[in-house]
Amino acid sequence: MRKYNMYESGDRVLLGVSGGRDSMVMMDILFKLKDNLNISLGVAHFNHSLRKNADDEELFVKRECRKRSLPFYSKKMDVGNYAKDNKIGIEEAARKLRYEFFNEILESKMYNKIAIAHYSKDLSETVVYRLIKGTGIFGIGGVLPVYKNVTRPILSLNFENLEKYVTINNVKYVIDESNFDTKYARNKIRHEILPKMKEINEKYEDAIFRFAEITWEYRYFLNEIYKERVQRENEEYKFILENDFLDKEILRMIFLDLNELPPSKKEVEKILYMKTKGKRKINNILLKKEKNMLYILKEVKSLGGK
Repeated sequence: MRKYNMYESGDRVLLGVSGGRDSMVMMDILFKLKDNLNISLGVAHFNHSLRKNADDEELFVKRECRKRSLPFYSKKMDVGNYAKDNKIGIEEAARKLRYEFFNEILESKMYNKIAIAHYSKDLSETVVYRLIKGTGIFGIGGVLPVYKNVTRPILSLNFENLEKYVTINNVKYVIDESNFDTKYARNKIRHEILPKMKEINEKYEDAIFRFAEITWEYRYFLNEIYKERVQRENEEYKFILENDFLDKEILRMIFLDLNELPPSKKEVEKILYMKTKGKRKINNILLKKEKNMLYILKEVKSLGGK
C-alpha cells in the first residue's frame, strides 16, 4: 500500500465487500491497519439478486461490519433484468450498477476513495483475458493498484499468501458458487487456463505481476506525455499531434477519459491520418483535424432526446 502511495492520513475509504474470501481479507487487513494509516472506513455491499442466497450474503457482511463497528451501506437491484433490458452481458451490467452505487455512497457520505479486493490472480486473469480479446501496451497491464479514486490494497497478494492469511487470521467468508461457472469467460480463464500456466511455472502469478508493473511504469510515463499534448477547454479536448507512436496511445486515453470505449487500431489510424479540415464521428464523439491539432468533443443529448 505504501509503495503505491495508496492512502493519505485522513482519507475516508469505502470498501466494496461482497462477503467472499478476497473482500473479507481486504476488510480484515484494512480494519487492522486503519489506525496506523489514520484512515476511516465504510463498507458498501451491492446485492445483485442473481442467486438465491444473495440476501444471506448481504446479512453476513452486515453482521461482520457490526462486529467491527464499521458503517454499512447496501443496495439491491435485479441485475439480470437490467442486463436484458439494456442488451448487455450480466458481468458488464453488474459492474456498471455496482460502481454507480459505490459512487453514490462516495458522494452522499463524503468518502474520497474506493477499495476493491482484486489480488494477483485477478490481475493474471485480466492480463490473459485482454490478450485474448485484443488490447495494446496501455491496456495489457490489467488492473492498476491506484486509478483515480479506486485503490486495490491486496493486489500484490498471491493465492498462496491469501490462503495463509485466511487460515492464520480465521477470516470468515461466504462462497459464491457463480465463481465456478465456466460459462463466464473470466471463470474459464481462472479454472482452465491459469492452472495450465501453473504447470509451466508455479510462480506464474508473480511473473505476471512483475510484467504488469513494467506496463504500469509505461502508463505513468504516458500520463505525463498526455498532460503535455492534451489541453481541455470546457468539454473540448485539443490534442497536439506529433506524428509518432504515442499519438495513437494518447487518442485512446482521451476516449477513456470521456468514458467511451477506445476505437480499434484501424479506426485510430484513420483518425490520425485524416487530412486538414477532416472530420469523423464515432458514436457520439466528434473529431475534427486542423493541421497538427485534433479537436475532440463528446455530443451531449438534450433532455428531449434531440
